[in-house]
Amino acid sequence: MTAVLASEGAFQWLAFLPFLHGNGAKYLPLAHSFLAVAIILGVAWMARKAMDRAPKGKADLIPAADLKPRNLFELYVEAILNMCRGVLGKDAERFFPLIGGLFIYIFVQNMLGVFPGFLPPTDQLNTNLPVAISVFVIYNIAGVRAHGWADYGKHFLGPVLWLGPLMLAIEAVSHIVRPVSLSVRLYGNIFGDHLVMNIFLNELPASLGAILGYGIPVIFLALGCFVSFIQAFVFSLLSTLYIGLAVAHDH
Repeated sequence: MTAVLASEGAFQWLAFLPFLHGNGAKYLPLAHSFLAVAIILGVAWMARKAMDRAPKGKADLIPAADLKPRNLFELYVEAILNMCRGVLGKDAERFFPLIGGLFIYIFVQNMLGVFPGFLPPTDQLNTNLPVAISVFVIYNIAGVRAHGWADYGKHFLGPVLWLGPLMLAIEAVSHIVRPVSLSVRLYGNIFGDHLVMNIFLNELPASLGAILGYGIPVIFLALGCFVSFIQAFVFSLLSTLYIGLAVAHDH
């Protein structure tokens, strides 16, 4: 049976592009990342056009009767902003674009793996690690801006001066591990979920027949959607916590 899920050797839509043939196949994850960005920009453009068509004034506060891109983005913005406010307080609005962008970017990439013929770019460390390193750089810059170099550096030394060298080593390792942990956690979960889906979508139908073989995988498709959401949420939440720890004024 021909594989339908985007796994190694499976049918892949983007592989039809000429520059992704042969040696270019190694750029398939990058191409899927650009596809995720295109999807996000497309839906955001639809939501923006819907906002432009909406009546102005108090009538604009009444949501549409059915679920449209504008309503989806409003619900999304409210949920992520509330999460940021719960962790960052008054700094929530300043970091919301970063956290909101992280969530939707990772979520759409994760969800690509649910659709036959597409790859989830997040099952590659070379996709996840740059995003995690960006979070690492940003939260440290935010910490320096909030406290200054001297005060921000002091919290690496701990509360007791004579324990400073030990605390510095512990804190340094802890901070270096953060981007590694973010990227490896996302990679491991998406890779594992995609592997399970590949087994149940491509191999199970051939061995169990049509009814069971194509019925049971539906459960794992739903599980794949759930994992895609949870992993995007965990990545975004941990990034928010790291920023909150860096800018907090109770070091």
